Amino acid sequence: MNLPFSKHVLICTGPRCGGERNSARVRQEFRKEFVRQSLPASVKETQCICFGLCTYGPNVIIYPDGVVYSAVKPQDVAEIVREHLIRGRVIQRLLFKKRETPTPPSEEPSPGGESDPGSSSCGR
Repeated sequence: MNLPFSKHVLICTGPRCGGERNSARVRQEFRKEFVRQSLPASVKETQCICFGLCTYGPNVIIYPDGVVYSAVKPQDVAEIVREHLIRGRVIQRLLFKKRETPTPPSEEPSPGGESDPGSSSCGR
């Protein structure tokens, strides 16, 4: 792979993850932990506006691994840095798990609704 970073941590800071669920603090914790745990400059973090997974946020995606962590709290960040970024171990309890919400038979899912990953409720 021709990637400029060994790991890239994408942190959703969109309106629902950021404002309602305080993902800005999650991002601050990543920055602090990068320094505390002496991560090399080849590991980068970037804030993103929306992954379309608002119901599950705050969300963090780690590339090139393609791992999505959901409902991340500031107190989870040290573990993500230590276990995933340094030791290469995926943290099972934080992995994204899509919750299926059954649609009543009399209703059709609405286009752009909450189950739609591109939902406009994410503030895009």
